[in-house]
Formats: sequence, structure tokens, C-alpha cells
Amino acid sequence: MPFLTNPRAWLAVPLLAWAGTACAQSSVVLYGRVIGGIDYVTHVATPDGGTGNLLRYNGAWGASWWGLRVQEDLGGGTKAVANLESMFSSDNGTPIGDGLFNRYAVVGLSNNTYGTVWLGRAMALTDGELWEVDPFAMQFTSLGTLAYGRNWGPRSDAITYNSPVWGGLSFRAQAGLGGIPGKTSAGRQLSASVSYASGPVVLKGVYEEIRDQNGNFTDLYATSREYAVGGAYQAGPVRLFAGYEQLRSGADTVANANNPTASDKHQLYWAGASYAATPALTVLAAAYRAQLNRDGGSATLFALGANYALSKRTLLYLTVGNVANRGNAAFSVEVTADSKPLAGAKQQGVYTGIAHSF
Repeated sequence: MPFLTNPRAWLAVPLLAWAGTACAQSSVVLYGRVIGGIDYVTHVATPDGGTGNLLRYNGAWGASWWGLRVQEDLGGGTKAVANLESMFSSDNGTPIGDGLFNRYAVVGLSNNTYGTVWLGRAMALTDGELWEVDPFAMQFTSLGTLAYGRNWGPRSDAITYNSPVWGGLSFRAQAGLGGIPGKTSAGRQLSASVSYASGPVVLKGVYEEIRDQNGNFTDLYATSREYAVGGAYQAGPVRLFAGYEQLRSGADTVANANNPTASDKHQLYWAGASYAATPALTVLAAAYRAQLNRDGGSATLFALGANYALSKRTLLYLTVGNVANRGNAAFSVEVTADSKPLAGAKQQGVYTGIAHSF
């Protein structure tokens, strides 16, 4: 028998035995979703000062991603955990963001009694918590639209704690370390959230601060403080949503393309509902209102949508939005940098497509 007479085969035997033991104590889960669709936006500002309509491929219902979740049972209710997750665009298959694992790249420990600690890049608490109290669950036309996506995205160099759930109550905390010698506050990110879920009620409260490389709050939509509270209530087939968010930057706020008047205060209110018309069809409606100080203007966004589940993993979606800007505000109907209208203008958008999860 060639296998038994080959010295390298004998070396492989204990290695295979060790691998089998390790696999018995560990698990690796591959998961993800792919979203693709068509998007149409009106009155997009052009470089010559005019406007034009935009038709494009765009999975605006949400980002596509794939990931790996790994855990190893260490005994006594403790597990070693890791999560790698990469966001990509289905139009050309390339990653979105600044790295391969641009949503999660964490390793840590999880205990049934004491909670879970992650070390590494993780999604912001404002993203991971507020989607549940947003009628459109962080689509491109949703809670993030009138804040230029300030509450979206990952946080790098982070330490994240996730508590157990005690009678429906839980909390999370996150710190992103700046890594600049002699300046502990430079580039620092701090965040905390509290959640309560019991029966038909879900309540969320989130705070986050992101500082610039000098330790200051100089950009209303990038390096600022964010405060948000929101809730959802299930009444039969209807789910009701409401919330409030405030962004604050410092006295040295700088003007930029998204904030030409150097406003240092942004307030956002929202309310909406979802209705399970059938087991497969869910209808959505919401209104969002943003107000800025320092002559920054205001904007009102209305959205209507429908999701139709072909199966537990596959759905068709349709979302229609209208935004009305006032004064110097120039929010797009969608959270995309290449579809802004002129200041004070109205804009409409519609996107439809398919989403499949695995």
C-alpha cells in the first residue's frame, strides 16, 4: 500500500487527527448578500451649473457583502470569535471602501455571562443600532440621506464591547484609538448605545464622537458629535417608527461642499411605518426633516417603498423618494456623492432591483 510505505503519509496522520479535533470544537460560517438594481434620479447638478437626470445601475436598497464568522468553544461558556466581512459593488465586483475586509475585521472573546469584546474594525454603533428604528432600514433613501451618511460605515482601530441581554436591556461601547504620539484625543472615536426590546417595543439611544487629527470637531458630517434616540412599535401588521438625531461640531467648524455655511448644528426628525400587507409584501412610508443653523437651510424627504419576498432569501424591492431643499441645503434624494441637486432645489428618485442573501 503506497500510502503506508510513504514516510510523509505517516507524518500527515497526527496532523489530520489534530485538524479533526480542532474542527469538532470550532465552526466557520460563510454568509453574505448580493444586491443589484436600476436607479433613476432627477435634477442632478452638472459642472456647468445646470442639471440633468441620471439613469444608472445601482443596488441602492443596500450594500452587497460577504463574510466569515468563526468561533471556537473554550469551555466554561467562553468562546474565541472572529468576523471578517467585505462590502462590494455588484456592478463590477470590486470592494467598496479602503480595504478588503472593509466592514468587519475583528477577533475577540465571548462569554455567556459577561458579554463579547471585539478588537479590530467594526461597524459603527450608529449604523448597527439605528437601522432597527429606521422605517427604510438604512437604504440609500433613509435615515442616513439627510446627514450625508454620517451614521453609516465602519470604525477602524476599534475596541467594541457588546453586553448580554438582561430582561430586554443591553448596551454597547466602542472606542477607536487615534494612534498619534502625545495626542490621546487626536483622531479618537468614542461611542455608546443602549437598547431595550420587549414584546412589540424597541427603543434605542446612541452617542458617538469622532475627532479630527488635532482632537477637534471641525466637520459637521465627519468629525463631530452625534446624539440619536429612536423607537419602533409593532401593532399587528403595522410597525411604527419615530426618532430624533442631532449632530454638533465645534466653534472652529470649516465650510466644505456638504456644509458651505459652516453650520455647527444639524437636527433630524423622522417618522414612518411599515405594513405587512401579505406574508410576502411589505409596504413602507416615511418622512425625514433636517434643519441646520447658520443659514444652512433645511430639507424634507418623503419616501415610499415596497419589498416583495420571493422566498426567505430573495426579495424584490422598489423605493420612490422626493426631497425638497430650502436655502443653502443641497441634500440628494439618495446618499450618493454624485447625485446632489443645486442648493434649494427639489429632487426625485426611484430604484428597484433584487436582493439575495445566503
